[in-house]
Amino acid sequence: MSVLTFCVFLPVFALMGRSLVRQASGFIRETEGVAPTHLPLSSFLVLLFAVLASVVATRGLSLCLPWHVVLRDLILLGWCVLLTQLDLARQWLPLRLTNSLLFSGLLFSLLSQSGISTLMAISDGLAMFGVIFLFRLWANRHGRERFGLGDVYLLTGLSVWLTLPTAAVIALAALGLILLQQLSSMVGLLSKQQEIPFAPYLCLCLSVAILAQRFPLSTG
Repeated sequence: MSVLTFCVFLPVFALMGRSLVRQASGFIRETEGVAPTHLPLSSFLVLLFAVLASVVATRGLSLCLPWHVVLRDLILLGWCVLLTQLDLARQWLPLRLTNSLLFSGLLFSLLSQSGISTLMAISDGLAMFGVIFLFRLWANRHGRERFGLGDVYLLTGLSVWLTLPTAAVIALAALGLILLQQLSSMVGLLSKQQEIPFAPYLCLCLSVAILAQRFPLSTG
């Protein structure tokens, strides 16, 4: 039964993933005036979203998880596709989208079943913004932008959705992966990149957390 449910969900979420990629393409076209001819890893992102979202939805039905838990995980996976695609394609994390992530988290906190109060969501978001903004000033102290303002708002939005401690753990895991990549490039195992987009690593760690339920994302 679970396998059948997964197979039913898979094409539905594949279409949703394709729609999210088209939204990223539309944003680039709106900004640059020309539609992009190539979006890096777009097919892979659609497939990954379809599989992960189908697993989350199937697991929710099979284990009778609270509906708001499944909805939260699916919404966050959708944001991961959109923001990762833009960051990979143009290294953009537009304020319009990161603010939408933030405010959608605040709206979700208004639900009585959300497990986090709106006041807590606001306070955690403000605390994360303050800490990461100071970190950005330190990281960019030599004039070169190594950590963008979009990353600050992305982490702020994630804190609103998941609380500050959870977002901090995911952010540290993402930074650890970036550090590992940098070390690998230094010893010649990987080619060196001048700019490393942060959103793909953050979203990867978030997706793993959702899938493995290692962080308090799916416990209600």
